[in-house]
Amino acid sequence: MTQNPGRSAGGEEAFGKFDFGLSDAEEELAARLHAESLIIDLVFQHPGGYRVFEQEPIKTLVAERAGGKSGLELYGAVGVMLAYEADLAGTHSLMREGWDASGVTVGEMTIDPHNPLGGAVPAGQLADGLPWLRRVVRADEMRQAKEDGVHAMFGYCQPVHGIPGDLAKVEEAYHLGLRVLMLTYNNSDLVGCGCTERFDHGLTNFGIGLVACLDKLGIIVDTSHCGKLTTLDACTFSSRPVIANHTSAGALHPHARAKTDEELDAIAETGGVIGVCAVPFFLTDKEDADINAMLDHIDYMANRIGWEHVAIGTDWPLTIPRQLLSRLFSPELMSRIGFRSEHNIQPEKNLIGFDDYRDFPNITRGLVSRGYGEKEIRGILGANFLRVFEDVCG
Repeated sequence: MTQNPGRSAGGEEAFGKFDFGLSDAEEELAARLHAESLIIDLVFQHPGGYRVFEQEPIKTLVAERAGGKSGLELYGAVGVMLAYEADLAGTHSLMREGWDASGVTVGEMTIDPHNPLGGAVPAGQLADGLPWLRRVVRADEMRQAKEDGVHAMFGYCQPVHGIPGDLAKVEEAYHLGLRVLMLTYNNSDLVGCGCTERFDHGLTNFGIGLVACLDKLGIIVDTSHCGKLTTLDACTFSSRPVIANHTSAGALHPHARAKTDEELDAIAETGGVIGVCAVPFFLTDKEDADINAMLDHIDYMANRIGWEHVAIGTDWPLTIPRQLLSRLFSPELMSRIGFRSEHNIQPEKNLIGFDDYRDFPNITRGLVSRGYGEKEIRGILGANFLRVFEDVCG
């Protein structure tokens, strides 16, 4: 009988030990590849996970910081900043420990063109002041971070509130480190149509101009939450590789947040990549889904468009206390950002085998279990996106 994949035989936490039935030689291969690879998570919720809030000094600060906050304000104040602030103050090293245990070198930080110096999760406060964490804007800086044994973040924006109508704001954000920009969130806006809208109309004229602006500046066009026609338009109008950095394959699970085969093909044809997410309800209807659901989507994309166009964008699990999840995902927020009941958002659900960011080694171990070669695994873990980043951003 397979033991609980989240615990060792003695009952204590055993992250990154999901039972794939690997041989000793395969375990050694996976461990070596995970240690040697430059691993890039295209979209993540930071390495804390919900368990970080079960430890001091974070636990005693949660109630005071949460106050009457809800939604995205709550997530920024408690879900991310609180744990990083403990590291900044030198009272704990929970975030550093989470980064180190994951094996991930590069993640992303929020830079919002509406408020590039602040926002719900102020990017500068995350990357500045910690000697083990750097801002990066070039591919060689990512490589250097790996060589130096530190961690790094690049600027990214999911435009939950849309893109400013003044493209000068986008250029300002670029100069502050923005290097990947999603064109739309779920709803239709000034740029184009999101993936949960009733009708799909593709990019607007303003949206086409935005794509041209991003190409000129050297900002990667992301289509993760975009509607099908908006995604296809982005691939048509962009002269650079286009990505969808946290999504899934609609052929396996037809969710609004998934990409159709036509979209996967179009993105690959631009030279771009698709980041496969670890969000259970975007991957499967199975109640107790495990990390194999994520690996199934990786397999599907690799077989259809080539492993060179596959990457990882976990976007999960959330870094917030579980008792605050209902306040974070309030009905008001869900309605405002375009998620409805049929989208089956279940924030309390994590994949078995990816219940904590320290489980990231299970992705590498899972790729070994599926028979991927060394070059393919290194590519999926980071080299494929690094290629795109270098092409577009330098």
